[in-house]
Amino acid sequence: MKKKKLVSILIIIIFFIIAIPVLCQIFILNQNGNSLLPNKEKLRESDYVHAYCNGKEEFILPDKTRVDCLTETHACEFDWAKKWYEGFGQALWYAYNTNKKPCLVLILKSNKDYIYYNRAKILCDKYGINLVEIKAKDYKE
Repeated sequence: MKKKKLVSILIIIIFFIIAIPVLCQIFILNQNGNSLLPNKEKLRESDYVHAYCNGKEEFILPDKTRVDCLTETHACEFDWAKKWYEGFGQALWYAYNTNKKPCLVLILKSNKDYIYYNRAKILCDKYGINLVEIKAKDYKE
């Protein structure tokens, strides 16, 4: 009987470890963002912000810096994966100034960008930053 109860508790814990980050991502970003991207050859970071932001875009802070996407719960910085280190700092700064949770959204252009994503993941996990990946419209395997 105790074994069954322990197994049930472990299943619930594992479910929440997996489900909570997924649910957070759903509520932070517009999940239909890829379909909202403009049809043009070269997309900019701002195109992704406009398509995926589920909040206020370009929220200006008192120091004149701009939060890419401010939701009810998160201050999100969008950046290309290779610029993860800049986005990491910006996400922390924006969260501090808005009293929201920090969020870093990395736009990946190809499989090679996972080297940057994995670096960001280490620090985001350590400092409690929600890390979200978006595959670019012209993503290359």
